[in-house]
Amino acid sequence: MNIIKNLFRFVWLLWGGIVFMVLITLITPVFILLIALFGKKVRYQLLTFNFKILGPILCFLMGIRFVKHNRENMPNKGAHVLISNHQSMVDIIINAANSPQAGYFLAKKSLTKFPVFGMMVKSLGILVDRTSDESRKKSYLYMVNTIKEGFPIFIYPEGTRNRTNPPLKEFYAGAFRLAIETKVPIIAQTIIGAKQIYNPDTPMLMQPGKVHIYFDQIDVTTYTSAETDKLKEDVKEIMRQRILNHLKN
Repeated sequence: MNIIKNLFRFVWLLWGGIVFMVLITLITPVFILLIALFGKKVRYQLLTFNFKILGPILCFLMGIRFVKHNRENMPNKGAHVLISNHQSMVDIIINAANSPQAGYFLAKKSLTKFPVFGMMVKSLGILVDRTSDESRKKSYLYMVNTIKEGFPIFIYPEGTRNRTNPPLKEFYAGAFRLAIETKVPIIAQTIIGAKQIYNPDTPMLMQPGKVHIYFDQIDVTTYTSAETDKLKEDVKEIMRQRILNHLKN
């Protein structure tokens, strides 16, 4: 039975990979052309297309279903800092398909090495090399200016996928410092179930499944810059409790 199940999961991985690469390969050259013709002003419209259309299409074709908790109470306009826990390679399309609005995303520079998809990331993402102080400062200032222009920013505060036993890895402070400095709320998406769809520890297996997403809006106006770590831990605890309470039920 396990052999049959794993064979199905392997075939589903192939299907998901083909669907992802075909759509990305078709769309990316068009995006690059539009950016070349119209410049930065068109980037947010293209990003919105990815969040509102491409993300939901990919999730549908990959058999990823959602149960959204408190989504209706989230703002769908204005600048804010979007964050999420990070369990799986499919998180990015799950987050895009369910975010209240599109957000410029902070991405590791290493993602640009992927064929075609790397070009998409380079065109629409905010790249950072975490081994470089200069790169981190540059990306942070870019995010500050982007929020001041009225656009959301999307960040995975864990920095990478969580392969540990605890529900969450340690958070980097950047997202929380950014929210305090720019005085915008944090919108947290806590994802539960993505690892069962595509576990980083079994990269050759994938399956359809259901994902629960809990939404929380955190007002940061009562925090000072000296309390960045406190905000970070407060938000982490909110998300941790979401996961623990869900697993109890």
